[in-house]
Amino acid sequence: DKPFPVHGSFFLGELAVFAFITLVATGTYLGLFYEPSTRLIEVAGEQLPAAYASVVQINSLSVGLLVRRIHHWSAQIMLAAIIVHMGRVYFTGAYRKPRDVNWVIGAILLQVTILAAFVGYLLPFDEFAVTATSIGYEMASSIPWIGDSLAQLVFAGPFPNPSLVPRFFTAHVFLIPALLAGLIGLHLTILLKVKHTQEPTVTRRLREAAGNVKERGLVGVPLWPEQVVMMGVVFLAYAAGISLLAAFVPVHPVEAYGPSVPGTPAMRPDWYLLWIYGLLKLIPSIDITILGGTITAEFIGGILLPGGIFGLIMAVPFVDDRLTDDPADEEPQYATLERPVEHPGRTAVGVGAVVFFVMAGAAGYVEALPVGQGMMAVLTLGLPLVLGGVVYLAIRERSDGT
Repeated sequence: DKPFPVHGSFFLGELAVFAFITLVATGTYLGLFYEPSTRLIEVAGEQLPAAYASVVQINSLSVGLLVRRIHHWSAQIMLAAIIVHMGRVYFTGAYRKPRDVNWVIGAILLQVTILAAFVGYLLPFDEFAVTATSIGYEMASSIPWIGDSLAQLVFAGPFPNPSLVPRFFTAHVFLIPALLAGLIGLHLTILLKVKHTQEPTVTRRLREAAGNVKERGLVGVPLWPEQVVMMGVVFLAYAAGISLLAAFVPVHPVEAYGPSVPGTPAMRPDWYLLWIYGLLKLIPSIDITILGGTITAEFIGGILLPGGIFGLIMAVPFVDDRLTDDPADEEPQYATLERPVEHPGRTAVGVGAVVFFVMAGAAGYVEALPVGQGMMAVLTLGLPLVLGGVVYLAIRERSDGT
């Protein structure tokens, strides 16, 4: 009996689910050939880590390389779909009661998905994998008072060590997918319990003109057969896109990086972690000792700031509820989609946040940019404020009719 929305932006969640299912299927196939071990084996007269050699063997098989590429691009699409989906929810105010809990679950789902991608970094055990994982180890070690113990607990001892690949393999293949499946199931269960927010603009204006806040003119179709057919179209489009990407766009070239050797060459993470890498680049060297614990730039840029940002994202519904006074709050079950131009403050903050993440990601390339570290830090902090303010003033002028 539940009406499902028909606008294309509401299918981003389904796209993320399709990508997750593909990740599980392709990961199962790759696991049949992968050896989660760092023991040295002889391949063509050369001593190589077994994990690295198994990935090279997968790449030597036409189907193996295709499946590995599908696995890689599915992870990228899942992360992108979740981020854009949360953007759509934020800018339309669809996180408000009774959907506030689902927003928090979605934010946790995003963090766990990023964790899954980070853990998967190490498995090829090439030069890039070990370097990228070492940055995570250093960030964990930078936590004052408990960093060293926590890092060795998570990374199975001092980095690197023979137990690290098996531990990360278990987390990447079993523990994290199980957690993701549980979060997705909980997210969908709550979604089925609440009404969606899509309402035609004309219907909404007529309803508001009549002073009616309870009756809604929702757009919706039943699950069967209309919604299932549309989901099928989305899946076929996803399957076609992922197949084209896997066929023509190369992914992480383990052979080019080679097996891990002592030293950590300069490498940058993928786009979804690049903003954290950029923050680490911008923060100057800091060494403050308090009660035996040391606060460093790695802790501030790698742990404190990202943790605070994700905390703010999760707190969005509750902060909005305290700062705004909307008549719909009295009947939250009737809340519908809100246009960004009707809420200048929320839209300005969202635009500023997007600009901040883009600038922080660009800071990861600060060595190649025509600006120094100090100027890049000013731009990363100042540009979001400026553009956010411009958006706020533009929307206010539009709403005032001036």
